[in-house]
Order: sequence, then C-alpha cells, then structure tokens
Amino acid sequence: MVNWENSFHEIERAKPEIAILPIGAIEQHSYHLPLATDYLAAQALAERVADELDNCYLLPALPFSCSREHGDFFGTVWLRPATLAAVIQDLVGALHHHGISKVALLVAHGGNWIVKPTVREIDLDRKGAHVIFTTPDAFTVEQGEFADLHAGRGETSLIMHLRPDLVKMDKVKPDFSPAQGREFFDYTGIGAVSPTGLWGAPSGASPEEGERNLKEAAQRAAAYIKQTFAEIDRLEAERGPRRN
Repeated sequence: MVNWENSFHEIERAKPEIAILPIGAIEQHSYHLPLATDYLAAQALAERVADELDNCYLLPALPFSCSREHGDFFGTVWLRPATLAAVIQDLVGALHHHGISKVALLVAHGGNWIVKPTVREIDLDRKGAHVIFTTPDAFTVEQGEFADLHAGRGETSLIMHLRPDLVKMDKVKPDFSPAQGREFFDYTGIGAVSPTGLWGAPSGASPEEGERNLKEAAQRAAAYIKQTFAEIDRLEAERGPRRN
C-alpha cells in the first residue's frame, strides 16, 4: 500500500492497481461528538481497508460532502451535489491519467446520494475507468425502538475508540428517535425533527464496540472491493472490446 506520504517515484514504482478514495463530512454530531466524526470515520476505515488489499494507493479522505440537511447547526459546511460529483469525476480522471483505472469510494456520510449516479455515469461512459462505492453499515446498529441514524450508539462507539479525547459524554442528550422517518432529512433537515441533532441512543456506546465495528466494517469493505473488481474483470473479458 502507498499513500500521500510517499514520493511520486515510490508510487510510480509500486504500480498500484486500485485507488481508495474515502469521503467524509464536516457536520454536526449533536453535543457530544466532533463535527469531524464522518471525516475521522472515513479516514480510519480507509486505512484499514488499504491494509487488507494487496496493492493500492490510499488517498486522504475528502473532508467535505453533501451535508446541507444539517445546516441548522453552526459549523456544518457542505458541497452542492453537483460539486461533489464534479470533484469525484476530476479525481477519477486524474488517477486514470496515471494508469490507475480502478477506484473504490468509501462513503462515510449517508447524505451523499449523488455518489451512485456519478459512479454510474463514469462507468457507463466506457472510457476505461471503473469506479465502485461502498458505505460502512457497521457504524450504525439496531437499538430496539431507536433508529441509529446520527450521533447514536454506533458513531459514538467509533469515536470513543478512535479519539476518546473528542467525546464529551457529559454533554450527551437523552436518547432520541423522532416519530418521523429518515426522509425528513430531505424534507425539513434534521434540525426540525431533532433539535439536538441526535437520532439514536449514544447512552449504550462503548470503545470496545467501536473497535469491533471498525474491524468488521473494514473486512467487509475490503472483501467487497476485491470481489467486485474481480467480477468486473471477468465480465469485461467475456464481453470483449466495448463500443463507444
């Protein structure tokens, strides 16, 4: 594995077959977690996934993405969907320029709905680049009556494991799950249905759970990346040259 700490010559000599691009966010995570929660999650997951792959180029996590649904909360910043799509397209193009045609996006923020159509557009342009994406589901957990959608048990456990110095458990608000469905993220923003920005039960979090979830998420993501690119290669070989 090579990354941005290597020189250009070291990366050139390594001839990485796959690039890993993590996508995080800078957005509110209630009173007890940092705005960088999704960024930290994306970077940590990507580092562990890269360790599982044979030869890859690990890029630093994008800190910004589509977080407008959290705009009621101070400090949250966001890109427009079209901007994120353009950033992904530009980065994939730059990697393809250097002969890295396979790119795996690790998407740590659930609001990045634009990723799927962007990936489809890149792949179906038939210009030789292959982009896939996966979202870690291990950072959210089933919690009985509480849907763990934001700043709940899963994310709190993860940051307790990664950066316990940034977790303020004395600031945790009561576990909360609104009556509305998650589509209200889109209709009203989270601030209208959860004034504290919380959607889950962080009271049950633990660093041990965070460590376990991160390990399992990395293993699943790495397996998915390997299997998916292998299947793409097989299908492409069977189909033969593509017509533009």
